[in-house]
Amino acid sequence: MKRNNVKEICCRKASQIAMSLLLPLVVVGGYYHPILGFTVLALITVFMVLSSRRGRFYCGWLCPMGAFHERFLAKMSLHKPIPALFKSCWLRWVLFSVMMSFMASQLFLAWGDYHAVGDVFRTMWIISTGMAIVLGVYFKPRIWCSICPMGSMQGASSKNTYLLTVEDSCAQCKKCQKVCPVSPYPGSFKKDGVSGQVPSIECLRCSNCVENCPKKVLSFQDRLDL
Repeated sequence: MKRNNVKEICCRKASQIAMSLLLPLVVVGGYYHPILGFTVLALITVFMVLSSRRGRFYCGWLCPMGAFHERFLAKMSLHKPIPALFKSCWLRWVLFSVMMSFMASQLFLAWGDYHAVGDVFRTMWIISTGMAIVLGVYFKPRIWCSICPMGSMQGASSKNTYLLTVEDSCAQCKKCQKVCPVSPYPGSFKKDGVSGQVPSIECLRCSNCVENCPKKVLSFQDRLDL
């Protein structure tokens, strides 16, 4: 579905465009001023605080990488469906383990030199952005968000918090899936006579599905006693 057919909360686009400017600032500017890499550490701190009450809200609204992919990479993407492999739990945590181990080893080597430490965080953004662009040009532009280590951390820390809730009256028209940047299908989580909730790790809390649901049966709530 083309973006101009997607209803959005108006301030989300503005916040994403503003935040996306941090990506070239850190990646390019950090080459000359490595201390800019600490911007990544600051953002990690912010998203972990936010995730305690809003799940992956940071991913959907404030992540510079995600914003770049959704607002700019989308213009050249083929928008192919995200393969099931990229939604598998084991792939998320394998990637998380590999990337966190690499970052930890680099931080250990750089410790004591704050410029080198800043450059480690910048390097992690370069690696992540490079992989995300390669995948996002062919598949949906935010495919990286399905396996992003930082997103996985947020999802794991907010399993009962601010979950996308689907009322039983959902008609399963699948419009929610079409407007979602990472394409989970909320309607598939409801059962006859019982509302359903999308797992925290699957949802960016962008609110696109809520805004575009023709029956208005989607909302965000903490874990229900189902």
